[in-house]
Amino acid sequence: MKAHRTDPVSLSFGLLFVVLAAWWLVARLLGLALPPVGWFVAGALLLIGILGLVGALRASRTANPAAAEAEAGSTVSGTGPGPADDDRR
Repeated sequence: MKAHRTDPVSLSFGLLFVVLAAWWLVARLLGLALPPVGWFVAGALLLIGILGLVGALRASRTANPAAAEAEAGSTVSGTGPGPADDDRR
């Protein structure tokens, strides 16, 4: 297996998840009353997921900037395919 560099963001979220799960488990086993923060945690997880999706979609749009510039240049100069060149089947 090839070693790779540590991703600090992934490590932080992984450790946070393990700490929260352990806290919940210990509280359940010992019968401790946890504060009702479930809705806040669920909302935060949804927000993080939405931000991750938006970031992934934006990254895929700008993954190949040279191709995007070439496409924009051909459309602006009028040499690219236009509505008359539309191949309808």
